[in-house]
Amino acid sequence: MVQETGNRLTAAFQKQTEKIIYFCSAENISPNLSVHEFRKSFKRLRGLLHFYDNQPDEFVIDCRTKIKAFSSFLSPIRESFINIQLFDRIIAGNQLVPERKIKAARDVLTEKNRVMVEDQYLSDNGCEKIFDFVQSINDKIKKFGSSRPAIVQLEEQVCISFLQSYNAYITIGIDAEPLEFHELRKKLKRLWYQLDFLKFMHPRYFRMKSDQLNKITEQLGEDHDIAVFLREIQSADYNFKEEERLILINQVQHQQELNRLKLMPWLKQFFIEPPEVFNQKMKKIFKIE
Repeated sequence: MVQETGNRLTAAFQKQTEKIIYFCSAENISPNLSVHEFRKSFKRLRGLLHFYDNQPDEFVIDCRTKIKAFSSFLSPIRESFINIQLFDRIIAGNQLVPERKIKAARDVLTEKNRVMVEDQYLSDNGCEKIFDFVQSINDKIKKFGSSRPAIVQLEEQVCISFLQSYNAYITIGIDAEPLEFHELRKKLKRLWYQLDFLKFMHPRYFRMKSDQLNKITEQLGEDHDIAVFLREIQSADYNFKEEERLILINQVQHQQELNRLKLMPWLKQFFIEPPEVFNQKMKKIFKIE
């Protein structure tokens, strides 16, 4: 079982690095799509690397540090592109703000994204740096597969991830600050990547939990995106009058409220089991006495 799990973990790492290499090398793919795919793969890699927390290898520590740096580098670019999408979905077509101002605001958002892509990604050879990094760890990952985490380590890390997520959840109400929801999302993302990987051990239970988390983290991501967009739309860069700005803020906040009304029952359903019950299930699934 340990060897099989180690092989699966190595394969999961390689799947993500190969995906990154593809989006670095493929032609006719927009930089915004590549950035999105890089971030998804980097997050999954970081989530799975937590399985090695009990045996902190220099490679793991260095890898997680560099992945975090790349993620921080890519996040503003991704957010600038999401701002355009949210503008089109929430703001475009607003009848209470002059159409010329709506169009001018969208042009500003588009230009901000273009500048970020050009100056912070293309001109800085961001894709090449990511490609070189992933190529450098690919061979190490193959060798690293021999350092397989014990089953007890997998069980322990999943329980830790669940407990941290649960503790973040029980302090949150529907009116919580966006940062609190964002912190919950980061913890649940880590748990999701881990449960999604472990589906082969108990397909029925882990698939159900993984599917729930996929839906929840998407909704939490929407909450974060709206919070970022809300800050952006209040900027003086968009030349809205005060009453126009308030109209748009109310429109965005209404969308945020609708999203949270949908999200909260999903969270309650997922956390219907307290950590003690979840831990006991994990011990049975992993056959730990």
